[in-house]
Amino acid sequence: MKRRTFLATTLGAALSTNIWSSPDLKDHDISWEPDQQLNGTGLRIRDGLRILKKGEKGNIAPVLREEILDNPSAVFIIKAGITNERDENGTWKPCNDQMERFGRRAAELVFRKGGKKGGRTFINPNMVGHYDSKNPTYHNGWIVHPYLTAGFADSLRDIGNTNSAMGVRGALWHDQMVEWGLTDIFNTHKLPVIEAHVQYFKDYDKSELEWHENPEGVVARRFPTYKPTFQDGTTFINIAHAHTHQLGHTTLTMKNLQGVMPRGYGHVCDSWTGLDLWRAPFMKDFNRDYRSKVEKSYFRHANMGFKHWDEGGFVKAYRENGGYDVFMKALDIYRKSKGEERRKALERMNAVAESRVFWVEQWSQRMMDMVEGFPKPYVNMVEGVFGRGDDCGVIHTDFFTVSRSMTSIDAVTSWMMGHDPRELPYLRIAKERNLGENDIEKIPIFYLSEKGIEKVRDYRTLTRAKMGVYQFDMKENGARFF
Repeated sequence: MKRRTFLATTLGAALSTNIWSSPDLKDHDISWEPDQQLNGTGLRIRDGLRILKKGEKGNIAPVLREEILDNPSAVFIIKAGITNERDENGTWKPCNDQMERFGRRAAELVFRKGGKKGGRTFINPNMVGHYDSKNPTYHNGWIVHPYLTAGFADSLRDIGNTNSAMGVRGALWHDQMVEWGLTDIFNTHKLPVIEAHVQYFKDYDKSELEWHENPEGVVARRFPTYKPTFQDGTTFINIAHAHTHQLGHTTLTMKNLQGVMPRGYGHVCDSWTGLDLWRAPFMKDFNRDYRSKVEKSYFRHANMGFKHWDEGGFVKAYRENGGYDVFMKALDIYRKSKGEERRKALERMNAVAESRVFWVEQWSQRMMDMVEGFPKPYVNMVEGVFGRGDDCGVIHTDFFTVSRSMTSIDAVTSWMMGHDPRELPYLRIAKERNLGENDIEKIPIFYLSEKGIEKVRDYRTLTRAKMGVYQFDMKENGARFF
């Protein structure tokens, strides 16, 4: 194992900390993944592509109902109607059958049988870890319920969409898919799962990836997705889950795009201080002066009165420690030196800039670089039947939102989660970059049911949950959340 790779692991970081008596090195790679031999990869991208190629002939691509097609900036809310109760331990009881039926119902409400033959459908549900293998209640508040996805795909198959697959590339490994019963669920419903995990980026075949350009990107200018996400002829359905996150604050359809990016490039949560340290092989596709761009953008937003910009006081401490010039001087020494001198330079970098400085700004800008550079998903959805907040755990919120606009759906769903989208950093930046509307007063909202379409006259009548966010280490400190 190479030294750089070794240090990127939990063990390597811990050992380095002990040996060097310096700040924990893994702070420079907050979104690290274990550098370990994979027990299995499941269905590789190339294998999934072959399956989908064979299935094109008899496929009929689904189409959205006219009201959704005619209102691309609108958000449609489906009330799930799931009934449930908690067990003696306070855990929500399994409701797999209900979720499967609702998945069918949601697809029936949103889609119609199309007339175009050929192609394929690719579903990207938010699928990460956080399972109890002994009691896998899939509505744990972190993922799109697998039975909902299965029922959804079954309904599409009923209207002729026989050539579908779904993808997984988050913090969810093949052995976990098997252990937690997910593989069995999707096999039973004849839904191929492309598991786009490899040990290293170099392990992907070139034919498995598609590249996208954004010359005007603030952080990144070029980035890949794995096929078949944005291939010609693909109906891409982007399904996020309603829960909170310290970076995005609400982690919805924009953030869910990280799941269709290959390993390395898909780690958009990398820190300002460590992105080019741990992602050095990819830096040809990033702006060399991304730190300067991010810092300038941060201070402009701070001066505009953006909220939630320096939770934790990291920027204040950074400026008091000498700021950009002192940090970059130490970084230059780090890059040119070895041994003890290199160790001291890294120690100095850690002393000047806590790894989470400018973290929200960088993630937001980098995410918007990709939203600008990617083709648009055919449709975006958020499963909010069981949502999760840092302060409330899993709550039964019983909604499902749909829109062609990622900015609109993330804004309205954030409102329903208890947040004002006009103040959420990534949504303010999305609007600033002309990627859609984050002002809920200006977004058309409708209820969608078997009775038809009903316009929401006043967004303030929408049922709201309270899904709080613990910002960075505030949970451990007992500090406030929002």
